[in-house]
Amino acid sequence: MTFSNALAALWPKSKYTSKALPLYIFLILSSYVFVNSAFSQSRSDGEAGVKAKEVSPFIMGEKVPEEFWNQKHLFYHQGDTIRGTLEQFKGKLVLLDFWASWCGACRSSFPKLDSLQYQYPHDLAIILVNPARYKDTFKKIDRCYNEVLVEIGGAELPSIILDETLIDQFPHKLIPNYVWISKGGFIRGFTGSGGVLSQTIEHQINQHSL
Repeated sequence: MTFSNALAALWPKSKYTSKALPLYIFLILSSYVFVNSAFSQSRSDGEAGVKAKEVSPFIMGEKVPEEFWNQKHLFYHQGDTIRGTLEQFKGKLVLLDFWASWCGACRSSFPKLDSLQYQYPHDLAIILVNPARYKDTFKKIDRCYNEVLVEIGGAELPSIILDETLIDQFPHKLIPNYVWISKGGFIRGFTGSGGVLSQTIEHQINQHSL
Protein backbone atom coordinates (compact mmCIF):
# COMPACT_ATOMS: atom_id res chain seq x y z
CA MET A 1 0.00 0.00 0.00
CA THR A 2 1.38 3.41 -0.90
CA PHE A 3 1.61 6.35 1.47
CA SER A 4 -1.11 8.20 -0.44
CA ASN A 5 -3.49 5.24 -0.27
CA ALA A 6 -2.89 4.91 3.46
CA LEU A 7 -3.81 8.54 4.02
CA ALA A 8 -6.86 8.09 1.84
CA ALA A 9 -7.95 5.26 4.13
CA LEU A 10 -7.72 7.67 7.03
CA TRP A 11 -10.08 10.10 5.37
CA PRO A 12 -13.30 7.80 4.24
CA LYS A 13 -4.75 3.60 18.96
CA SER A 14 12.38 1.10 53.62
CA LYS A 15 11.99 4.46 54.89
CA TYR A 16 14.73 7.05 54.61
CA THR A 17 16.61 8.36 57.64
CA SER A 18 17.17 12.06 58.19
CA LYS A 19 20.83 11.61 57.21
CA ALA A 20 19.92 10.06 53.87
CA LEU A 21 17.28 12.64 53.00
CA PRO A 22 19.68 15.27 51.53
CA LEU A 23 21.26 12.64 49.28
CA TYR A 24 17.80 11.46 48.20
CA ILE A 25 16.79 15.01 47.26
CA PHE A 26 20.06 15.52 45.40
CA LEU A 27 19.54 12.37 43.33
CA ILE A 28 16.01 13.41 42.41
CA LEU A 29 17.13 16.87 41.31
CA SER A 30 20.06 15.42 39.38
CA SER A 31 17.76 13.03 37.52
CA TYR A 32 15.36 15.87 36.72
CA VAL A 33 18.16 18.00 35.25
CA PHE A 34 19.45 15.05 33.24
CA VAL A 35 16.07 14.25 31.72
CA ASN A 36 15.36 17.85 30.79
CA SER A 37 18.83 18.31 29.38
CA ALA A 38 18.46 15.21 27.21
CA PHE A 39 15.12 16.28 25.80
CA SER A 40 16.20 19.89 25.21
CA GLN A 41 18.76 18.89 22.59
CA SER A 42 17.84 19.07 18.93
CA ARG A 43 19.06 17.32 15.82
CA SER A 44 21.42 19.10 13.44
CA ASP A 45 19.87 20.91 10.48
CA GLY A 46 21.15 18.27 8.07
CA GLU A 47 19.06 15.56 9.76
CA ALA A 48 16.02 17.58 10.66
CA GLY A 49 12.65 17.06 9.05
CA VAL A 50 11.10 20.51 8.85
CA LYS A 51 12.86 23.28 10.74
CA ALA A 52 10.48 25.32 12.84
CA LYS A 53 10.43 29.04 13.51
CA GLU A 54 10.21 30.21 17.10
CA VAL A 55 6.72 29.39 18.33
CA SER A 56 4.68 29.84 21.49
CA PRO A 57 3.02 26.83 23.12
CA PHE A 58 -0.71 26.36 22.60
CA ILE A 59 -2.96 26.15 25.65
CA MET A 60 -6.10 24.20 26.54
CA GLY A 61 -9.24 25.64 24.99
CA GLU A 62 -7.36 27.65 22.38
CA LYS A 63 -8.30 27.39 18.73
CA VAL A 64 -5.32 26.56 16.59
CA PRO A 65 -4.62 29.22 13.93
CA GLU A 66 -4.87 28.59 10.21
CA GLU A 67 -1.07 28.44 10.00
CA PHE A 68 -1.17 25.31 12.17
CA TRP A 69 -2.95 23.38 9.43
CA ASN A 70 -0.67 24.72 6.70
CA GLN A 71 2.76 24.24 8.30
CA LYS A 72 4.92 21.65 6.56
CA HIS A 73 5.85 18.29 8.09
CA LEU A 74 7.78 15.22 6.99
CA PHE A 75 5.48 12.18 7.02
CA TYR A 76 6.55 8.53 7.18
CA HIS A 77 4.44 5.64 6.02
CA GLN A 78 5.47 2.12 5.00
CA GLY A 79 9.06 2.98 4.19
CA ASP A 80 8.24 6.14 2.27
CA THR A 81 8.42 9.82 3.23
CA ILE A 82 6.60 12.83 1.88
CA ARG A 83 6.27 16.45 2.94
CA GLY A 84 2.74 17.55 3.66
CA THR A 85 0.44 19.39 6.03
CA LEU A 86 -2.40 18.57 8.41
CA GLU A 87 -4.83 20.43 6.19
CA GLN A 88 -6.36 17.20 4.88
CA PHE A 89 -7.41 16.29 8.44
CA LYS A 90 -9.11 19.59 9.21
CA GLY A 91 -12.73 19.07 10.25
CA LYS A 92 -11.99 15.73 11.92
CA LEU A 93 -11.17 14.94 15.53
CA VAL A 94 -7.37 14.99 15.37
CA LEU A 95 -5.33 13.00 17.87
CA LEU A 96 -1.60 13.73 17.85
CA ASP A 97 0.37 10.97 19.57
CA PHE A 98 3.95 11.91 20.50
CA TRP A 99 6.12 8.80 20.50
CA ALA A 100 9.62 7.35 20.04
CA SER A 101 10.77 3.99 18.73
CA TRP A 102 12.46 3.26 22.07
CA CYS A 103 9.27 3.91 24.07
CA GLY A 104 7.62 0.61 24.94
CA ALA A 105 4.50 2.26 26.36
CA CYS A 106 4.10 4.15 23.09
CA ARG A 107 4.39 1.05 20.93
CA SER A 108 2.01 -1.00 23.08
CA SER A 109 -0.78 1.54 22.52
CA PHE A 110 -0.57 1.46 18.72
CA PRO A 111 -2.76 -1.63 18.17
CA LYS A 112 -5.57 0.07 20.09
CA LEU A 113 -5.11 3.32 18.18
CA ASP A 114 -5.09 1.42 14.90
CA SER A 115 -8.38 -0.25 15.84
CA LEU A 116 -9.96 3.09 16.77
CA GLN A 117 -8.85 4.64 13.51
CA TYR A 118 -10.42 1.77 11.61
CA GLN A 119 -13.60 2.20 13.65
CA TYR A 120 -13.97 5.93 12.90
CA PRO A 121 -12.39 6.47 9.46
CA HIS A 122 -14.51 9.49 8.54
CA ASP A 123 -14.39 11.39 11.83
CA LEU A 124 -11.02 10.60 13.39
CA ALA A 125 -7.43 11.20 12.30
CA ILE A 126 -4.69 9.68 14.48
CA ILE A 127 -1.28 11.06 13.58
CA LEU A 128 1.87 9.86 15.32
CA VAL A 129 4.53 12.52 15.96
CA ASN A 130 8.20 11.64 16.44
CA PRO A 131 10.22 14.77 17.39
CA ALA A 132 13.83 15.21 16.30
CA ARG A 133 14.95 15.77 19.88
CA TYR A 134 13.97 12.19 20.77
CA LYS A 135 17.05 11.18 18.79
CA ASP A 136 15.30 8.72 16.50
CA THR A 137 16.48 8.32 12.91
CA PHE A 138 14.61 7.31 9.80
CA LYS A 139 16.35 3.92 9.97
CA LYS A 140 15.21 3.30 13.56
CA ILE A 141 11.66 4.38 12.80
CA ASP A 142 11.53 2.25 9.67
CA ARG A 143 12.81 -0.77 11.61
CA CYS A 144 10.22 -0.20 14.35
CA TYR A 145 7.42 -0.18 11.78
CA ASN A 146 8.66 -3.20 9.86
CA GLU A 147 9.87 -5.39 12.71
CA VAL A 148 7.59 -4.43 15.61
CA LEU A 149 4.40 -2.69 14.51
CA VAL A 150 3.78 -5.06 11.62
CA GLU A 151 3.60 -7.81 14.25
CA ILE A 152 1.65 -6.14 17.08
CA GLY A 153 -0.44 -3.69 15.04
CA GLY A 154 -0.20 -0.02 14.19
CA ALA A 155 1.89 -0.22 11.05
CA GLU A 156 -0.88 1.53 9.11
CA LEU A 157 -0.70 4.65 11.28
CA PRO A 158 1.11 7.53 9.54
CA SER A 159 3.74 9.42 11.50
CA ILE A 160 5.30 12.84 11.32
CA ILE A 161 9.02 12.28 11.85
CA LEU A 162 11.99 14.48 12.78
CA ASP A 163 9.50 17.06 14.00
CA GLU A 164 10.75 20.41 15.30
CA THR A 165 7.48 22.36 15.28
CA LEU A 166 4.75 20.43 17.05
CA ILE A 167 7.04 19.59 19.98
CA ASP A 168 7.36 23.31 20.69
CA GLN A 169 3.67 24.01 20.16
CA PHE A 170 2.73 21.15 22.52
CA PRO A 171 5.65 20.82 24.99
CA HIS A 172 5.63 17.89 27.43
CA LYS A 173 7.94 15.79 29.59
CA LEU A 174 6.63 12.25 29.27
CA ILE A 175 5.51 10.03 26.40
CA PRO A 176 3.19 8.82 25.14
CA ASN A 177 1.51 12.19 25.12
CA TYR A 178 -1.77 12.77 23.31
CA VAL A 179 -3.07 16.10 22.05
CA TRP A 180 -6.80 16.28 21.30
CA ILE A 181 -7.92 18.79 18.67
CA SER A 182 -11.67 18.98 18.08
CA LYS A 183 -13.44 18.99 14.74
CA GLY A 184 -13.76 22.74 15.14
CA GLY A 185 -10.02 23.15 15.68
CA PHE A 186 -10.06 23.69 19.46
CA ILE A 187 -7.50 22.08 21.77
CA ARG A 188 -9.63 19.91 24.04
CA GLY A 189 -7.06 18.07 26.13
CA PHE A 190 -3.64 16.63 26.81
CA THR A 191 -3.59 13.05 28.09
CA GLY A 192 -1.01 10.39 28.82
CA SER A 193 -0.91 6.63 28.59
CA GLY A 194 -4.35 5.11 28.99
CA GLY A 195 -6.11 8.35 28.16
CA VAL A 196 -7.48 7.26 24.79
CA LEU A 197 -10.88 5.62 25.14
CA SER A 198 -13.54 4.91 22.55
CA GLN A 199 -16.12 6.64 24.76
CA THR A 200 -14.03 9.81 24.83
CA ILE A 201 -13.60 9.70 21.07
CA GLU A 202 -17.31 9.25 20.49
CA HIS A 203 -18.09 12.15 22.82
CA GLN A 204 -15.64 14.44 21.02
CA ILE A 205 -16.91 13.40 17.60
CA ASN A 206 -20.48 14.11 18.65
CA GLN A 207 -19.55 17.65 19.62
CA HIS A 208 -19.96 18.51 15.95
CA SER A 209 -18.08 21.72 15.13
CA LEU A 210 -16.98 22.56 18.69
